[in-house]
Amino acid sequence: MLFHPISIILLLLTFMVQEFIPGLEIAQFATLFLPAVFFFSASVAAPFSMMLLLSFITGFIWDARHLPGVVESLSGVEDVFGTGADVELGAGSHPLPFGLSIVLFGMLGTLLQGIRPLFKRGRLELPVLMVGLATFVWLLSQYLIITFLRGSLQFPSGVWSKMITDSLLAMLAAPLIFLLLYSLARLSSYEIKYEGLRYRFDGR
Repeated sequence: MLFHPISIILLLLTFMVQEFIPGLEIAQFATLFLPAVFFFSASVAAPFSMMLLLSFITGFIWDARHLPGVVESLSGVEDVFGTGADVELGAGSHPLPFGLSIVLFGMLGTLLQGIRPLFKRGRLELPVLMVGLATFVWLLSQYLIITFLRGSLQFPSGVWSKMITDSLLAMLAAPLIFLLLYSLARLSSYEIKYEGLRYRFDGR
């Protein structure tokens, strides 16, 4: 079964590519969070156990990259919402637990598991929308937790604009990742299994 190890390798590569993806200044420094988008897309194709493994890898590396140990100050959140973005996050400092992203990715990946039958039939409309929604919920959850720990819930307009544009970029990238997963599935003769249903990508 080559589909699963290759998916893990591709996921690791997305973290490398992420370092070279700039924010779009004309759109509130909107950023394509490639590792998260790849994970959400792969969650639709992978079985539940594999999705949990991918969520652990994605969350662990994401926190190791953006939350070394714990977030020491809110300035670290700018890496998540885009450095230089016109977003007023306020002052103060509160730690976020290492591993928070693992939990968030696991929960959202479980939600995306429910639309696997559409993905295996090649119906990508809802999966693409769900990838965008999952990206929005992921960003919003992080922001809510940070502001809750800070003790002051604030929602500047720039925050909403940033999360919406990031989610739209995720939706634009999702079809390409789905196409990549389809191609990988054909080459590896991978079958999507859901509630006893079977589908072979070679049409048999």
